[in-house]
Amino acid sequence: MIVGAVVVLIVLMAGCGTAIALLRNQPGTTSGTGIAPLPSPSPAVSASPIVSPAAPTGPTASNDGETVPVPAGWAVDSKDPESITITDPSGTGSVTIGSGPSNPSQTAQQNKDTLDKFFTGKYPDTRNCANSQTTAGSLDGATGIFWQLCFTVVSGGQSFQAVAPIFAGANADGSVYYVVLLLTPSNNLQTFISESAPILSGIQWKLK
Repeated sequence: MIVGAVVVLIVLMAGCGTAIALLRNQPGTTSGTGIAPLPSPSPAVSASPIVSPAAPTGPTASNDGETVPVPAGWAVDSKDPESITITDPSGTGSVTIGSGPSNPSQTAQQNKDTLDKFFTGKYPDTRNCANSQTTAGSLDGATGIFWQLCFTVVSGGQSFQAVAPIFAGANADGSVYYVVLLLTPSNNLQTFISESAPILSGIQWKLK
């Protein structure tokens, strides 16, 4: 199971950079994927809003867009000027945090549409996870949208059910995007969310 989960993670992480890159320089305003703008629902239950996070203590990873806590045992898998991906000690999950300029400007809803389109194109059976909700809220001071995507990953003749809890946000004028992507096998979701809590509660966004 561990080996299989690591294979899933490697396959998933290969797409993270592409997904984040799509938000950096859009050729034009996205047309959307049939998801209407959200009114103003209650914040997501699985990720409580954090308006004023405390500065991270201990090891961190940093780039032009954010500073991210790196808990003991976790490892920085990749980093560029806008995104950072770290993996958990068992290699069964990753967290990717990204922030940078949007050109042209995009709303949180448009950033969500872009990510939905990416996952649907890469994994045809992508859908909103059962019993999950799409909700508006904030994460470490950035406002945006929370949702969960479920999909099947095929690798090495094996198939796996994977889940991606996602946050997509934007600043007031849409000139900056914020993204957090959690990736893990679906049967590891609750454990991984708990493990990731210190990271999610300690993100310091540098771009406002």
